[in-house]
Amino acid sequence: MKPKERMYIDAKNEQFQLKGTKEVCYLIKGVDENTIKQRIYDSVGIHTLRIEIVPSSEKVIITYNENFISPTFMDYRFNLKGLSFKREECK
Repeated sequence: MKPKERMYIDAKNEQFQLKGTKEVCYLIKGVDENTIKQRIYDSVGIHTLRIEIVPSSEKVIITYNENFISPTFMDYRFNLKGLSFKREECK
């Protein structure tokens, strides 16, 4: 039986490409509560690049890569978690 070999991949010089990144804004009531923040993260957190919460206006700005997730799928995930939301254009 041949012994297993380890292979190391050096990716220090690789550049992270953000082609195809977009932003979508949601109005979510009660976004300043920790339970709502956790629901948002549980819904789409792993698929997005950044989630920015503005509690004063109850706005959530999500930066995502269009190759990984779409706004329609985010809507679906928010509905599964029972969040009441309204999608709007980011300004």
